[in-house]
Amino acid sequence: MDAKQFKALVEVYGHQWPPADVLIAKGFAYLVPGAVVAPVALAVEEPSPVVTFEAFALEYLDRLVKPNPETKRKYLERLRVHVFPVLGERPVVEITRREMRLWQEGLLAKNLSPKTIANIRGETVSPIFEAACLPGEDDEPPLRTYNPLKGLKLPERNRPEREIVEDQQEAALVIEAAYDVDPSAADVLLMLLATGMRWGEAAGLPVRAVNFDRGTVSIMQVLRKENFQWKVIARPKTKDGYRGIPVPAQGMNIRAIRCEGRGRGRDAFVFTAPRGGHWRYEVFYDDRWKKIRELAEAKGLRKRMTMYGLRHSLLTWLASEGVDPMTLRTIAGHKRVSTTFDIYVHSTRRHHPKVKEAVSGLVGLEVGPFASRPAGDEPYRPGL
Repeated sequence: MDAKQFKALVEVYGHQWPPADVLIAKGFAYLVPGAVVAPVALAVEEPSPVVTFEAFALEYLDRLVKPNPETKRKYLERLRVHVFPVLGERPVVEITRREMRLWQEGLLAKNLSPKTIANIRGETVSPIFEAACLPGEDDEPPLRTYNPLKGLKLPERNRPEREIVEDQQEAALVIEAAYDVDPSAADVLLMLLATGMRWGEAAGLPVRAVNFDRGTVSIMQVLRKENFQWKVIARPKTKDGYRGIPVPAQGMNIRAIRCEGRGRGRDAFVFTAPRGGHWRYEVFYDDRWKKIRELAEAKGLRKRMTMYGLRHSLLTWLASEGVDPMTLRTIAGHKRVSTTFDIYVHSTRRHHPKVKEAVSGLVGLEVGPFASRPAGDEPYRPGL
């Protein structure tokens, strides 16, 4: 383009060298000996806008396709309660591993369990950082080069093992105390103990889920708390939550009384609160369970039971009776067998009689300083 412009100037001046002032004015000062060339102004790029963690996280959630609306709502609630107050205004590119360690320690200081922290971190926060390490939709460069949670150890806390009822005697103390306090509440607790259902599964159990011919119940809906309100959710926690659970005869008798004795519809709840409708956890816990637990302790139960401990109790009993791991996983509604055995199956005294029986033959060896031997016999020497 410069050559064409210079040629045009030469033609204008009769194919003669253009005057110096014209050359300078037209941008050809470098052709004029001794002329001072003005520096070319460089284009100044505007700084990229700062992308905060909160802004990036909200955009990330908005683009998610696979999770259902309830899962996305849970992720957003976690971020607003546990993440945004600490990291929300920080540029996502500047967040360091030290900040994430301090954030984890802060959650632990608020008495969140290590499992809850692991869920918040693994399901909600870490995927956001992973997304920040990817190019943008229009091939923009990644905002980050690494995920600051990778390689960061999860917090640990030594917690006492959950208390469970270990045998029929302890179970009887709980159930008898429950029927003394409130028979309708006792029915719920007996079903929790006999089936291993979660609270939301038992409290939300509809009449249509009970199969009297097979002696089973099907988990097809649950009660879940959303925005401080208990609601019926027409889907369990995971796809593994859809399952059939065998129920002992006594449990089926209770269900028969509650399902058929009142002539209620198939969509009605099996277990209803005194005023009708489903039981709310807080009401049941404060008005029923606390009294039941205190009475059971007064009757001789020497442990601090929780309602969720009844679920742990059943799975531990079944494991000690040799029920195969896959059946246990199905009854529990877990995705992995390891979850059932690592968290829900506990050490108990139920195996003590079998251990004593297995080693009873060793007593006949009468080995040791207290073994009785006839006088004059040679002392026992191992290996001889």
